[in-house]
Amino acid sequence: MTRKLAIRLSLLSSIIYIALTILYFSSIVSKINHSDSPSAGAGLGMLVAFLTPHYFMLLIAVIFNIVISLIKFTKNYLIIINIILYIIAGALGFILGFVLIISIIFQIIFLIIAYNNNK
Repeated sequence: MTRKLAIRLSLLSSIIYIALTILYFSSIVSKINHSDSPSAGAGLGMLVAFLTPHYFMLLIAVIFNIVISLIKFTKNYLIIINIILYIIAGALGFILGFVLIISIIFQIIFLIIAYNNNK
């Protein structure tokens, strides 16, 4: 596996994670709109409040990953910075559960493979 392929696989897994998250939140919002319970909106508000830092760091990591995948010469320190950004995003998402960590682990593994590859 080449370095660029590993970086692009990390980017692809990030984009899939973001797309699944958007689908998840859209289904939650549609269920809240058809719910009679007033506490359903409060639950969504708490979920968004807890996940906002996680998604903000994830968005920064994805943007940085796009920049790394577009430049011709990828330096090791850029990959290390991106790994650190994903670790921070995973730590912020750990508040709500282990499912968020599993999705971040794949991105970190691909970036570690890219870092260890000498090509």
